Amino acid sequence: MIMCEQELEAKYKALAQGQTVLESSLHLHLPEHLNSEIALGTITNMASAKEWLHNSFLYRRLRKNPSHYDVKKEGNRSWEERMDDMVAESVKTLKEADLVSVEGGDDSLSSTEYGDIMSKVNFFLVLRTRVCV
Repeated sequence: MIMCEQELEAKYKALAQGQTVLESSLHLHLPEHLNSEIALGTITNMASAKEWLHNSFLYRRLRKNPSHYDVKKEGNRSWEERMDDMVAESVKTLKEADLVSVEGGDDSLSSTEYGDIMSKVNFFLVLRTRVCV
């Protein structure tokens, strides 16, 4: 049973019956999601950040439909390597915004006080806009 507003009924029926292909939007807000995972302690270094992304729905969808995500091969670099670059770029953005600190030879990641606050703000914004299904 799916409870929703009447104008969303057809959308959710199609999803439940497998008639709609879902695509990820994680890549559009990757720094915010990485910040939250670092604040939670799920991600502790660059290796675990890359592993987290490789286990995501985005990664699975990208394997099936790479053209949808505009992650192209660059020279001799595969799209998998480009995904790792996206993680590195996102962490760099978080570091420059003073939301994350990067330390040590293993690129240990930890959330700053600002990063903790931002992850909580993002959580409540998502919670407020989510539709109950």
